[in-house]
Amino acid sequence: MSSIEIRKIGITKLDTDAVVNAANTGLWEGGGVCGYIFHDAGSKEMTAACQKIGHSDEGSAVITPGFKLPAKYVIHAVGPRWSGGVHNEPELLYSAYKQSLLLAKENGLCSIGFPLISAGIFGYPVEKAWRKAIQACNDFIQNNPDYDIKIIFAVLDDKILATGEETLKEIVGDEKIEDSVIRWCRKYSVFFHAISEDEELRTFFEKHSVYQPPKGHHGLYDILDTCFHEAYDSNVVITDYGQVVEDGTLSDRDLAQPTKEWLDTLSEKQILAVIAWHFRRDHFSEGSWIADSVADGHMAVLVDALLGRCKLF
Repeated sequence: MSSIEIRKIGITKLDTDAVVNAANTGLWEGGGVCGYIFHDAGSKEMTAACQKIGHSDEGSAVITPGFKLPAKYVIHAVGPRWSGGVHNEPELLYSAYKQSLLLAKENGLCSIGFPLISAGIFGYPVEKAWRKAIQACNDFIQNNPDYDIKIIFAVLDDKILATGEETLKEIVGDEKIEDSVIRWCRKYSVFFHAISEDEELRTFFEKHSVYQPPKGHHGLYDILDTCFHEAYDSNVVITDYGQVVEDGTLSDRDLAQPTKEWLDTLSEKQILAVIAWHFRRDHFSEGSWIADSVADGHMAVLVDALLGRCKLF
């Protein structure tokens, strides 16, 4: 599962598949992070590799071997110099991160280490630099659900680290799915499939009405009743699902009939919000949930998607 974290460590000490150099357009050895990377990788080798490339525009990135570094590759990302924020600096900084991550994906890399690009001698304000960095990385993760990458920001200053952690929490939040949610999904996954994939059971439960007591399959109804209440007790039905749905501009049509392809574009938190939506939408009791979500196979698809995303299916 893709992740973003911040560590107090020198970037040349990271053993990620690649580390990112806060480069200049000429790709020559500079000061700050750039100087450390060139020095620890081997200035002669790195300079020769960069000279073969020659140039990289602001907002772009190129890749070279890591030479003597623990990282196999160095991605040289050119961030903008801060000029008050009115010369496309935010767009260029965002692009520098995006292009770095695209290079990582193109080369099949599973982990990458970033400095806080442009926040050193290029003068980009730290808070603004963090916000654009986290936004770019989080957007990349959300837009590439088929690709898992571990993103690590390496910083040495305590204040910069604290600011980054606050920004990360604000933008990404606590996306970790609770163990109780995973246990609930694993417990009832086969059960949801059994009902939706058996023609007799599917037809029986599709006709269920909250206004009439069930006639038959009382044992299955008992399990469904327990499942329904355990979903609330296990925090499967998250209380902020409505806000997540609204923030993600998820359409009623997709919510009502979620497909695997659509769910692949969502984050874990969004998938959980869709599950909660199926429990909460206009339901007087678990009866509507049974007929509209379980029998039609939507719960099976949703649980599969969440377990698959968490690598537990």
